[in-house]
Amino acid sequence: MHPRLRTFTFAAFATIALASCSKDDAPAPEPQPDGNEILSSTRWITTVVTDSVGKDVTAANMGFVGLADYLPNGNYVFFNTDGTPRGDEGYYFITPDNSKRILVSRTRNYTRVVDVVKLTKEIFTYRVVNGTGATVNVEHKPVK
Repeated sequence: MHPRLRTFTFAAFATIALASCSKDDAPAPEPQPDGNEILSSTRWITTVVTDSVGKDVTAANMGFVGLADYLPNGNYVFFNTDGTPRGDEGYYFITPDNSKRILVSRTRNYTRVVDVVKLTKEIFTYRVVNGTGATVNVEHKPVK
């Protein structure tokens, strides 16, 4: 083989090999935190319920106000803000993309799926339709 042809062939293969190894893909997305771990990391207390324009409507939505224990085993227990039991216990989970919280109540016989608005170790807010048909955001913070 002619030396120039050999050099050209080597350069061509090297270019193809390097090009096929380059990464043109978008960067990998950040891994989602485990919403179930976040919920079970603390006891949560309702801080405010707001309507679709951000107005405080807590007083009209007391059914969503209280303390919540989401246990690592997938069970939950709800309490009134004074710590007395509400009689609402069951199973919960957060979807893998952290977009929904699902409750299955063993004691009150209901299933509720709500949209998660924000879920971090500092705040948990979900959106739900209340008894009058209005959409409200229910915000919780860790009990200190």
